[in-house]
Amino acid sequence: MRYNQRKIGRGFTLIELIAVITIVLLLGALSMPAWKRVVDKADGVTCASNLRQIGVGIQLAVTDNGGIYPNIEPDPSNRIYLPEEEAQTLAEVLKPYGVEGNVLRCPADVKNSNYFAQKGTSYEWRPLVDGEPAANPKIIFRRGLIIKGSPSRIRLVTDFEGVHNGRQNGVFADGHVKSY
Repeated sequence: MRYNQRKIGRGFTLIELIAVITIVLLLGALSMPAWKRVVDKADGVTCASNLRQIGVGIQLAVTDNGGIYPNIEPDPSNRIYLPEEEAQTLAEVLKPYGVEGNVLRCPADVKNSNYFAQKGTSYEWRPLVDGEPAANPKIIFRRGLIIKGSPSRIRLVTDFEGVHNGRQNGVFADGHVKSY
């Protein structure tokens, strides 16, 4: 072999390179829906964890309030309580119990409607039990119908809307979290 001649190795042909790139792109395209489902499931689990912490905070607030649910204003921009009724927002009630910031932010809400940016929380308090004893709450509806509710059936806090593939997560009065 002469000194100025180099041994040339065989490389990929253009066709082989295009075939490999096509296969990689095809596998990537096929895995995208599965990846989206994984991300959506992770968002739902994070939201459920947040709601569990909110439920614990509510139970602590009830304990400090003599076993009575506090009056919580569900939407400060659309008030249901008069100023003299001393209703606080969900964030104000939960702050003394360490529930603030990211706990009040649902990752699926931030990607969709973003109530967190508008209202400071991704979750909505349902004022059906305000001022009721936690042990045996009565739900009073508009038409005067009174129902003594089982804590396992009373939703306290929910997502503002169905941001989890059309479903909402909620924490119930007995502390369990469920998607519905």
